[in-house]
Amino acid sequence: MFAGEMRKTYALSLIEKFPPLPKGRPFPRIDLADIVTGLHDRVLDPTKQNQGAAALCCPAAFFYCVLNYKPELYVQYVIDLFTTGKARIGSLEVKPGMGCRVYLPPPDKIPAVDWVALASLRDSDNMIMDVSSVDDDVAARSRPGEVAKWFREIGYKDVRDDSNFYFCKGRKEIEAFDRDMRFNRDVCLFVNDNMLDDHTNKLKSTFMNHCVVVDEPPEIKRDRISLSVYSWGELQRIPSVGTLSLEEFSRNFYGYASGTPTFK
Repeated sequence: MFAGEMRKTYALSLIEKFPPLPKGRPFPRIDLADIVTGLHDRVLDPTKQNQGAAALCCPAAFFYCVLNYKPELYVQYVIDLFTTGKARIGSLEVKPGMGCRVYLPPPDKIPAVDWVALASLRDSDNMIMDVSSVDDDVAARSRPGEVAKWFREIGYKDVRDDSNFYFCKGRKEIEAFDRDMRFNRDVCLFVNDNMLDDHTNKLKSTFMNHCVVVDEPPEIKRDRISLSVYSWGELQRIPSVGTLSLEEFSRNFYGYASGTPTFK
């Protein structure tokens, strides 16, 4: 899952050669310096990507995977968006609307580079609602199946999607994503964010509202589980101390999407 030094070096060289901005630039209220600094930080440490207060967890999970296996794709994607207002990775085409592009994201709510990368993907994929503010909660949310679709469009192999919005998954799906991790596949889990808090991770939820990326194969012993995930700009342990039973974990687990990245 982790990019080698050659890929990181190449990605950093793309940032150093950032092309001149055109007149009437697509994101007129965002400073180039914030984009350059943000790109540099995320190539060196992908966990720096942070959706902040925006409901952009699925785009964040997707691009965390991209940053970890081909950071140069992520960098070129952001450069193209910021200079032309559109970008393409494989067959994934992204062209955010005017409302998304002219918005000035509050730095205390979401970093500028993450607004450009994440909100642009979500807004481009929306048919009706616009993502034009960090407070556009409904418009920013993704649906089950979209992360798998994005994986396929950028060239992941053997993409699997076993997720839904309302019905919790169980042991079979836990064992499946564990197996996928051990075969070096990228795995995104669809959960209720109850799972990320030790005070609520045993409570039963009723719907999926968050997406995380599994950082390493989970520890499963005697019907108990613990694992490390990327979420909200950091790696988190679930639970932070000890383990959950598989039944307790399943109370907030709504499935997963996985795929094998290609290294062409």
